Amino acid sequence: MNPNASMHTWKIAAFGLFISIFAILLLNLGVVAFTVDTWTNNQTYTHGFLIFPISAWLIWRKRKILSGMLPAPQLPGLALMLLINLAWQLGHQADVMVVQQYCLIGMLIVTTWTLLGTKIFHRISFALFFLFLAVPIGEALIPSLMNFTADFTVDALQLTGIPVYREGTFFSLPDGNWSVVEACSGLRYLISSLTLGILYAYLTYRSLSRKLIFIAFSAIVPILANGIRAYMIVMIGHLSGMRLAAGIDHLIYGWIFFGLVMLLLFWIGSFFRENETHSEEIPETETGQKPANAFLAAAGAIVAVIALNGVYAGILDSKLQTPQPIDLGMPAVSAWQESSRPLFDWVPHYLGSKERFIRSYRRQGETVSLFVAYYRNQHQGAELVTSGNMLVKIADANWGNVGETESLIGIGTEQFRIRQALLKSTRGRLLAWEWYWVDGRWTSNPYMAKLLEAKSRMLRGVDDAAVVVVAAPYITSPQEASGTLGNFLRDSLPEIERMLKHAVKRP
Repeated sequence: MNPNASMHTWKIAAFGLFISIFAILLLNLGVVAFTVDTWTNNQTYTHGFLIFPISAWLIWRKRKILSGMLPAPQLPGLALMLLINLAWQLGHQADVMVVQQYCLIGMLIVTTWTLLGTKIFHRISFALFFLFLAVPIGEALIPSLMNFTADFTVDALQLTGIPVYREGTFFSLPDGNWSVVEACSGLRYLISSLTLGILYAYLTYRSLSRKLIFIAFSAIVPILANGIRAYMIVMIGHLSGMRLAAGIDHLIYGWIFFGLVMLLLFWIGSFFRENETHSEEIPETETGQKPANAFLAAAGAIVAVIALNGVYAGILDSKLQTPQPIDLGMPAVSAWQESSRPLFDWVPHYLGSKERFIRSYRRQGETVSLFVAYYRNQHQGAELVTSGNMLVKIADANWGNVGETESLIGIGTEQFRIRQALLKSTRGRLLAWEWYWVDGRWTSNPYMAKLLEAKSRMLRGVDDAAVVVVAAPYITSPQEASGTLGNFLRDSLPEIERMLKHAVKRP
């Protein structure tokens, strides 16, 4: 046995791991800063600060096992590192932060495997994959969670015998009005429960089936519990004549209720705890020394891949930095009278555009609102496709989105999909059609829009894109507005497309 040789191998592996991780963090400085800012300013994701310390503690628990093992570089990991860097580049060019965040964690995991070897990686794999929970995701689930909570609450109230009138996430009882807002979606409960459930399942159970069952309950229980919480809050308000549970107190009550539900879940889960005798055995101590050149070559290759990726990203980014004037012009629609006054007080919630306009058009009793927001040199906070851009902001005090679907429309020789939404306020109702224009194509799919943006940036060095929204009022049925929008687009769509193609041209 030569402990000095083993220690020397660990030191070389640790050095290679250090310089590789340093290069990864250098490439992802913007990603790290954005992630930490999200953890700091969004209470839904503050658990992110705990994920890395928990992961380090999970690895520390394995120290007796790891101390008797020798690192052994796995050069096939370099191929996987290339794929992850390609995915990162696509995410960077499409400005999809969550892809870059997942790729950052993926780079850390693959680097650890490449430099320490498969045996050591197997022992600490859960601690490494646990890092993925630090990525702040889930905002895309908010509308679905809000709708489920509204469905559950209204169904429960009707079963109780209380009459309810519902539109979207808004519903009215005889003694008051309620709405399911973003804070009531239950996303915080779901993320907290799932994170705790995954960690609890790993520490408590040995068999994969029990782990998966408990994790599944950790996802299902908070969603159902949030529905029960919302129903009980409405009932408290109803029975108290709207004196209780109508303000901030219902948020406090919600967290207390959630805590009790989680305690109950973990208490029940403890009855199925598996005997510790099934825990992993400590292997025989490995001896010897691995060649230092193999570790340094693997680390050098990782740093080279990351450096080339960063250089390529910088070259593509530099092509977008030169400011160019944008001339949207103004689509002249024959037979329609243009007005600079928008319909009602509603404007689509799209932030960070380089140029925008909103106009209304009238013809023989038909009224249409046209909104165009044009994006160029996109970056975080100024991008077309993001969870914050929508027809109606979730917290809007005046307008609400009470129903949204996808629809295929045909205008002349063109056919494309649009998102169709029903908007309401105390001032009236609107039918809105919304879609994107990216790389000369119409699409309503945000994922397709992001892919088209990445393709355009990587192949042509431009990322010009726009959103087009048309809306028309209706009184009783959305079909009244649907005909009006179809008539307007038959007359205006060629002119809108010409305007956008003209704007993308640069000197």
